[in-house]
Amino acid sequence: MKFARLIMLMVSLALLVPATHSLAQAQEFELKHDHAEQQQQGVEYVCPMHSHIISDEPGTCPICGMDLEPQQRAEQVNVVVSDQMQQNLGIQTTAVTYDTLWRYYPTIGTVQWNANAQHHLHSRAAGWVEKLHVRSEGQSVQQGDKIYEIYSRELVVAQQDFLQALSNSANARLLRDSRLRLELLGFAPSLVKQLEQTKEIFYRVPVYAAHAGVVTQLNIAEGMYVEPGLAMMTLVGTDSFWLIADVPERYSDWLKVGAPVDITLPQANLNAYETTIDYIYPELDAKTRTQRVRIKLPNSEVGNGLLVGMQAEVELYGGPKREALVVPLSSLIVIGSDNRVMVRNSEGGFEQRAVHVGLVVGDQAEILHGLQAGEQVVVSGQFLLDSEATLQGNRLNRQQQGKPEVQDAHANH
Repeated sequence: MKFARLIMLMVSLALLVPATHSLAQAQEFELKHDHAEQQQQGVEYVCPMHSHIISDEPGTCPICGMDLEPQQRAEQVNVVVSDQMQQNLGIQTTAVTYDTLWRYYPTIGTVQWNANAQHHLHSRAAGWVEKLHVRSEGQSVQQGDKIYEIYSRELVVAQQDFLQALSNSANARLLRDSRLRLELLGFAPSLVKQLEQTKEIFYRVPVYAAHAGVVTQLNIAEGMYVEPGLAMMTLVGTDSFWLIADVPERYSDWLKVGAPVDITLPQANLNAYETTIDYIYPELDAKTRTQRVRIKLPNSEVGNGLLVGMQAEVELYGGPKREALVVPLSSLIVIGSDNRVMVRNSEGGFEQRAVHVGLVVGDQAEILHGLQAGEQVVVSGQFLLDSEATLQGNRLNRQQQGKPEVQDAHANH
């Protein structure tokens, strides 16, 4: 009896295993069928930041790494134009090819002060400005020029201490410390020497320019009370200037410090003046998406014709980029921040194609994504084809959404 029950149990298990296996196969088939049906229904995966990155499968964007988002696949519109009409419209095509692009970008630079030559003037002691010799911004100052005269109780006390230490010649350290204190409070060495000789206290202490330059900021007036924390004025040296140029983001990958630059500025007698990139700022302008490049202009070499605010023609040069996939610049259709071209397809018609543009040199544009070598792009008459493709695409979308077509306003006339 027990043996019979065991036989029946084994038979039941044998029947159950294939059934379970069949169920798993059915579920797997159902998942594959659903995925295939989803593809047939026209679902594609697009990067939310780079619309030209499109895939049939889920994944991540190779540029920014974001997850691709599913969306309904747009049916490709095929614009068919007869040979006679193509001839009448002047439609011309050219092949997408590989070529070597020499990195080059012309732009405009603005002459600016050399920020490394700035000097801020502070009073070392609190007091009153008795006499101001610099009256306005833009005034030139030479090294050693008298800038202002100040009355300060602290300076008077420091002079008295120095004279007292001078009379007590036995204490050399006290004399040294009192002399150093005067110098640190802004006393010029010539004033210390004069005080030592005449032993007469300066109640209005003159302050001299330690550097030559132009006054770009003047924050004091005669009679003002000043303290060490106040930046009284700013001097900028005129022995060198900077030229600042803005370069679009797509060119930033080949910009290098030391790269050759040609400068043309007729007002300063500069014609294709050869220099180099001095510094590349490590940030992009949030609005213009450009990167600043600094070019140093030594005044000793280009003369005295440079003025802050002048604009110069700047030509930036880089090395070659080989095996670049290029199209004529005239084939691009720019819509806002997007670019597209019209491509002749295998059926003889024309279709819109979104492209990602890289380096632009002269009349050639590098294509990073969207085209393959050998494809034919339209270089003349592409705007008429693009307009027709857009109209057909809009009409097709309305039909798919079940909306009535918009009738031409002139159709009833």
